[in-house]
Amino acid sequence: MIFASSTARFGHPEQTLGIVTLLGGIYRVAERAGRARASEWALTSEQISAAAMEHAGVINKVFPDADLLAESRAFVKKLAMGPTRAYAPHKALLRAWANGGVAAADEIMFDIAMPVFDSRDATGGIVSAVDAMKTGRLRPSFPFEGE
Repeated sequence: MIFASSTARFGHPEQTLGIVTLLGGIYRVAERAGRARASEWALTSEQISAAAMEHAGVINKVFPDADLLAESRAFVKKLAMGPTRAYAPHKALLRAWANGGVAAADEIMFDIAMPVFDSRDATGGIVSAVDAMKTGRLRPSFPFEGE
């Protein structure tokens, strides 16, 4: 996740120095925004606004400068209260997809995902959702414990 303040600027300064990226910026941007944009931005060293980077899918959210820290903390708190046992498998599946596409992620999906279904968080969350559905209520927030 990448959050930025509204006044943040992004760029690849390497072209103005006559060098090449050593931190992988060009291909990390290409992964999120596509090859065409990454190439243009790397070859021109253009300064890109946070709003343009959000629109291109490079960053996730843009907040006013004064709100960035509070919004970031609120997001992290929300994640911490969520189904933390499910986060690592999701990250592993996304990593497999990034390295080998859908076929690679499909190949490991059940081995990675199924153990999560045995967790107390998953069984409690599923029971909570089924109970809500049976009674016609909206699914409530479940108090995940990371177990």
